[in-house]
Amino acid sequence: MTSTNRPETIPAATSSSSRALLRRRSSWLQLAVGGLTLVAPAVIAVAALARLTGQITTDEMVELALGAGENPGTFTFAAMFLASPIQWLTGRSQVRIRKFLAVVFYGLAVNNFVMFIIERGQDADLQEQGGLLSEIARSPFLLAGSVALLLATPLFLTSSRWSQRTLGMRKWRLLHRLTYVVAVALALHVLLIPDIGPDTILLAMGFIARIPAVRVRLVARGKKRKETSEHEPEQLSPAMAGVV
Repeated sequence: MTSTNRPETIPAATSSSSRALLRRRSSWLQLAVGGLTLVAPAVIAVAALARLTGQITTDEMVELALGAGENPGTFTFAAMFLASPIQWLTGRSQVRIRKFLAVVFYGLAVNNFVMFIIERGQDADLQEQGGLLSEIARSPFLLAGSVALLLATPLFLTSSRWSQRTLGMRKWRLLHRLTYVVAVALALHVLLIPDIGPDTILLAMGFIARIPAVRVRLVARGKKRKETSEHEPEQLSPAMAGVV
């Protein structure tokens, strides 16, 4: 029997197709973010290969590696720092992309430190000024970056399920609160650079999202969105209802 004047509903179970569409969109977004974060490591790898084959000098390799890793490193961390607020807002897990970004960030941070050592190691006057550690202590920019890398190391080494089981979730969560300290150190490191880029803005957004009042609103909106997608029946248009 046909009807032309009343809409029909599809059972709630069929809304799984809309949830699948949202999951696919989330996957594509994660792939896009992951692809962008791989650009900097690719540039660094090409620079190292060019140095090994004698195409560029050591100074040119260091310049390329530092240029490719400085802002991308903080941008990657900022994106990772925003993963939890995005999860609160959407109600969808961002654990995989967060772990991926953490690995990329730590690799870029280590690269920056190594390139800095190579660059400053060629300075003959550095030893007369007290050495590398003395230079880091005298520079707030270098000190903030070094603190961020130092504190990020135990986080990187314990970013596995084995570490969670070994430490226990309570101790593991307590340790990983160092993420906030790393974020503050990175924010200072970035702010001491004359130019304020998108990485600084993203870090600021991550801190704002963690203000208790803001976090409560994000979590509530995420729960509401998740409940709506799971329980709200889809409506057929009157035109489609007429052929059911």
